[in-house]
Amino acid sequence: MKKALLLAIVAFMFVASPVVAKEGFYIGAFMPTNTISFDVGTSPDSGTGWGLRTGVGFSRYVAIEANYSATEHDITGGTSTDLKGLAGDLKLNFPLTSLDRAQIMTLEPYLLLGYAQYELESTTTLKSEGFQWGFGIELYLFRELSVHAGWTKTAVSFDSTPKLEGDIKTVDFGIIYHFI
Repeated sequence: MKKALLLAIVAFMFVASPVVAKEGFYIGAFMPTNTISFDVGTSPDSGTGWGLRTGVGFSRYVAIEANYSATEHDITGGTSTDLKGLAGDLKLNFPLTSLDRAQIMTLEPYLLLGYAQYELESTTTLKSEGFQWGFGIELYLFRELSVHAGWTKTAVSFDSTPKLEGDIKTVDFGIIYHFI
């Protein structure tokens, strides 16, 4: 499944006609590592998984993006839980150099402000939502193709008894293809 998804993304990148990077539609795949920490009780171990990202750049500086991720976490006692998340973010880019045909390897830090919903699935399904913020850096290999590394933090309060409140911290690495 993961290999088929990766092959489909790579094939799509070569078929789509690139226009001007930073303005227009983009799509990507990433690998998140989530750490869940609760205020009380034990927290699951860190978990890794996969994710998909899509967005629209309105200018070199502003974009709106959405992402979906799924990670698996081990719990003390030999069981595991799945964490699935859906987030929408406002992305603020800070270009360090201009992005023209002569310049590749452009480095761009960014900030994210947004809202996320999570489901924690084990023997029961717990849901939470909350505001998130984050930062990262994007490196353009070509005008159409970039890689990124980012960090986000979401304050969560799962609908359980007693309430599980805490944070979900995510580190992710991925690839993005920019086109219209």
